[in-house]
Amino acid sequence: MANVHSGEIGITWGERSYLFRPSLAAIGSLGDPAALGRLLARVQREGMDGYVCAMAVLSACYVGQPADLDRLIGYYREHRGRLRYVLGSMPPAEIHILGVRLAVSGIVGEPRRRAKANGKASAEFSPAEFVGAAQAHLGVSAPEAWAMTMIEFQRAMDAKYPPKEDEHEPLTADEAEALYSKVTSIRSRVKAATSRPSQATLAPI
Repeated sequence: MANVHSGEIGITWGERSYLFRPSLAAIGSLGDPAALGRLLARVQREGMDGYVCAMAVLSACYVGQPADLDRLIGYYREHRGRLRYVLGSMPPAEIHILGVRLAVSGIVGEPRRRAKANGKASAEFSPAEFVGAAQAHLGVSAPEAWAMTMIEFQRAMDAKYPPKEDEHEPLTADEAEALYSKVTSIRSRVKAATSRPSQATLAPI
């Protein structure tokens, strides 16, 4: 169902199948370039802030009806003047790790390294810039460009403009594992962190 080579994630939970696609349009709906830069850092944090960001990413990337997703990851509702989080069927730890993976795929794309280490990581991410580049260099329409994922954009650009041997070398297996180690470490700790929200009351559906 999911094209994992483009950054999509597909899961089956119970009798339902869910598809998440981190397209440029989906990621762009989460905020302006500066907010998206902060989101990438926030979603990887432990605790409620990272968990809430993960839920936002899942909601933006979900291909389907919002009500179906609510049953899986839960939702917020107002109760006596306070926001109350109603748990879905998926454990919070799984929700968090899934949101992190989608955010990384949607904003970073395919993990790469530069031969020169004197560059600085950008604090912003502008999907519109990649859409413009896709239109100009790949000859696709605006809707087609917005529907692309970062991984699809990177691979299409590499196919048209093959990088030099000393530019943008793919990460080795060890480097890729190190990059995602922080993501996978969340699994063992996030459940305890999200069970003590400061402003939301947790309740099962």
